[in-house]
Amino acid sequence: MWKSSLTTDEAAAVDALVDRAAGVDGTSALNEDAHLARNTGSYRHLLHHEDGELAGYLAYSADHGTTQLVVDPAQRRRGIGRRLVDQLAELAAPRLWAFGDAPAARGLAHHFGLVEGRALLVMEKVFEHKPGDFGDSRGLSTPTTSTARFVRAATGIELRGYLPGDAKALLAVNAAAFAHHPEQGGLDAAGLASRMAEDWFDPEGLIVAVEDGRLLGFHWTKRVGDVGEVYVLGVDPSAQGRGLGRRLLAAGLDHLASAGCRSVILYVDKADTVAVGLYESAGFAVIHRDVLYVPQGEQEGV
Repeated sequence: MWKSSLTTDEAAAVDALVDRAAGVDGTSALNEDAHLARNTGSYRHLLHHEDGELAGYLAYSADHGTTQLVVDPAQRRRGIGRRLVDQLAELAAPRLWAFGDAPAARGLAHHFGLVEGRALLVMEKVFEHKPGDFGDSRGLSTPTTSTARFVRAATGIELRGYLPGDAKALLAVNAAAFAHHPEQGGLDAAGLASRMAEDWFDPEGLIVAVEDGRLLGFHWTKRVGDVGEVYVLGVDPSAQGRGLGRRLLAAGLDHLASAGCRSVILYVDKADTVAVGLYESAGFAVIHRDVLYVPQGEQEGV
C-alpha cells in the first residue's frame, strides 16, 4: 500500500535497511534528496515486509518522476524488487536510479526493459600529504588559496564564507547555474534550510564569490570525518569564462585539506563535459557511476 509519509519507526527501519544494503553494495541505495524529503509529500513510499521485518523499500519522487529502491541483501533473488516495481505502475512508468550501478540494480532495470538514460560520475581526489601536513596546505597537491578567501583580489572578486544574508542570492545563482539539472536546479529556501540544519554544515565551508556586492558563484563543501565533498559548485552563467569555477574549486579543496580531509569526492553529470574536464584537471578520477535507467526512447529527454 502506498504511503505519503513514514512514521518515525518506519523511517528508522528504512535507515537500517539502507545501512545493511550499503554494507554489501558499498554505496547507499537512497540519495540525500530521498532522505530529506521522506515526509514532505513529494515522495510516495512502498514497504515490503517478510516475517514481520522490512525486506524492501521503494521511494517514488513525484517531482522528478524517478524511483529509488533497496532490498535487504539476505532477501535478494526472491522477486521483491520486481514486485515493488510492478506496483510502481500504479503511479508511473519506471525510471530507476541505480547508485553505484550495482549488478543487482542493473539486472532489475534490464528485466523491465530499461536502458541507461543518464549517468552521474562519482569522482575522487586523494590528497598527497605527509602526517602532520594538515592544518595548513603545505605539502598538498592542492594550491594554497586560503588567503584569497578573505582578501579582495586584483580582479575585484572576493571569496569569503557564507553569511545568512546570502541565501536569496545563492538560490538565484543556483537556479541559473543548474537550470538544466532537474534536482539541483529546483533547490528552494526550505531545501536550503534543511541542508543547513544538517550536522555537517559549516558556513566557512560554503565559499561564495562576490563582486561589487553581487554574488557570482559558490562552492559548497561537505566534510564527514576525513572525507570531503565538492557538494555543489555553481557559477552564474553571466560570470562564466572568467576562471571563477576553477578558483572556487581550489579554495574549497584548500578548505577541506586544512580541515583534515584525506580525500574528496564529487558527483557530476557525465554529459557535462566542461565540468568533468575541470575536475580531471584538478586531479579527480572516476571511481563509480550512478545511472538512471529509463524506458527505451526516453534517453534524449532525460
